[in-house]
Amino acid sequence: MQPEELIYLHALRSLPSIGDKSLRKVLLAFESAKSAWEAINIPDTFLLSPKAKDSFLDRHNYIPNPEKYYEILTSQGIEILTENDSHYPKLLLEIPDRPYLLYVRGDFDWDILSQRPAIAIVGSRKFTPYGEQVALRLAYDLTQAGFIVVSGLAFGIDRKAHEGALDAGGSTIAVLGGGIDDGGIAPRSNFSLAKNILKNGALISEHPPGVEVLPAYFAIRNRIIAGMCQGTLVIEAAEGSGSLITASLALDYNREVFAIPGSIFSPTSTGTHALIRAGAKLVTHAKDIIEEIHPGSYQEIIPLQDPVKKVDLTPLEEKVYKILTHEPEHLNILARHTGLSINEIQSTLTLLEIKGLARNIGAMQYIRTHA
Repeated sequence: MQPEELIYLHALRSLPSIGDKSLRKVLLAFESAKSAWEAINIPDTFLLSPKAKDSFLDRHNYIPNPEKYYEILTSQGIEILTENDSHYPKLLLEIPDRPYLLYVRGDFDWDILSQRPAIAIVGSRKFTPYGEQVALRLAYDLTQAGFIVVSGLAFGIDRKAHEGALDAGGSTIAVLGGGIDDGGIAPRSNFSLAKNILKNGALISEHPPGVEVLPAYFAIRNRIIAGMCQGTLVIEAAEGSGSLITASLALDYNREVFAIPGSIFSPTSTGTHALIRAGAKLVTHAKDIIEEIHPGSYQEIIPLQDPVKKVDLTPLEEKVYKILTHEPEHLNILARHTGLSINEIQSTLTLLEIKGLARNIGAMQYIRTHA
């Protein structure tokens, strides 16, 4: 698309009360974004809400100079992809409620999405240690298998999915619920993670810079996450969770839905169990997803190896590591199982933490992790 058209698309989309639907109506009523911007009167067929109509009529006061306004955008390393752009995610083009334009940031080759599958990994903000480990491991394994992990950069499972992908040395895409600038990153505790994503991945949003993050936007954002992926994996979701909205959208778009089983006593597993009862594929390993999307390719692209083999362990460290699981275990119980003193088990666990094989989750409880 010509830069001039992008200039005026950005200006129109940045007007108060001009969302994706209003923007499409504007573009249908005029030959181009520039001609819409320069228009004096709105045709009778131009059916905008009163607020959107007021924004459009007052556009020159809101943004006196669209060219300079666009220069500010590009100076921040932000690009615009429209649905007519060759780099616009191909799968996203298939959904009826796709956004007309996407704001994107990051060092990401958008052609990769035409060559490699994308998987959405979503779940509860109030995750358990079990859910955390599942998200990290599956995101890691799927990234190594060539998948692009997509999530929402929210607190909880979303964050762990992005971290797992980055730990595997791959790319990950975060879909924001607010504006594409730093102000659209929520929660703020994910700011450093967002910066790491930008180095080898992308932040995307349908909202221009300056748009406040509102709760209603997260549900709307979920259609992008589901729409641009071949499948959606839900890891821990309570009843009414936004992750279930993403899964429902994925089904509407004729995409695969996967779910992780959990404890029958955990409220964060009620949603995933409901998905499984409704027909979502139960997942216990990355190969369950890979074989569904790329049948027969599992052995070729994921070597079956224990991560501990990558790390040199002393006999004492190996003894302690072998009794660790992904479920929390109290320090005293671990000492009893190993026959070690509290000081010995504690110092050994500290060394395993340094090597990335164990983690203290608080209250003197430890879980197994992977390097």
